[in-house]
Amino acid sequence: MLIDTHSHINHEKLTERLPEILAGLNHDRVGAVICPSYSLESMQSALKVADNSRVACALGIHPENCTEFNDDVRSFLRENLIDRRVVAVGEIGLDYHYGMEQKDLQHCVLTEQMAFAHEFDLPIIFHVRDAWQDFFEIVRENRDLVKRGVVHCFEGDSEIAKTLLDLGLFISVTGLVTFKHRDALREAIKIIPLDRLMCETDAPYLTSEPFRHLTNEPKYTALVADKIAEIKGIEPSEVDKITTENAFAFFDRLGGKFGRL
Repeated sequence: MLIDTHSHINHEKLTERLPEILAGLNHDRVGAVICPSYSLESMQSALKVADNSRVACALGIHPENCTEFNDDVRSFLRENLIDRRVVAVGEIGLDYHYGMEQKDLQHCVLTEQMAFAHEFDLPIIFHVRDAWQDFFEIVRENRDLVKRGVVHCFEGDSEIAKTLLDLGLFISVTGLVTFKHRDALREAIKIIPLDRLMCETDAPYLTSEPFRHLTNEPKYTALVADKIAEIKGIEPSEVDKITTENAFAFFDRLGGKFGRL
């Protein structure tokens, strides 16, 4: 049974179908979901959806929303990171895709949220896009703040993967691995040990082929696992087993939330 370790099931694109999506857990090989946050509003809704016995959540401010990080957010994190529905801080990180005007602020917001993770003894879900070298530098300089870290929605090449592994980080894979022009990503998957991988959808985005035209949802995690199995020349059941074990070990509050799937 798989865990979709990064799925925005509280997103407005999935709101109307949320009861159906939740009822479908334990089917299509997917038994549970972690719902990360990207804004104060999404943190609030993630906690609510994590009332479901098959959903946990992560709290944090996405780098694109770094201007939202204020005392209200700090207070919310301090009040809620102790909640047993919360299994990580995230998603937090660096994103220069649309420009670097907020680079310095993104750095400050990232390191402050890393400090929250350290204070509350939580792992971190990192978002990194077009900012690898700065990200590597920040992690190296603040390694003591990272209990465990995973780079979600990995889209790098083998060299980036090697650096992440050397930093002790996990790597999480989305439906991007099924896309036609992602050969470098597929080559990277070959060199990442299975015990450092996790599977996710990043729903409602990045639906795996051949369903790319549809809105993504947790059930499509199985297609990600199937592609990893194909790349590595192993059975899908092995990917299911090991990546789920990885998720339980990485998000160490999951056992209290889900038991064993």
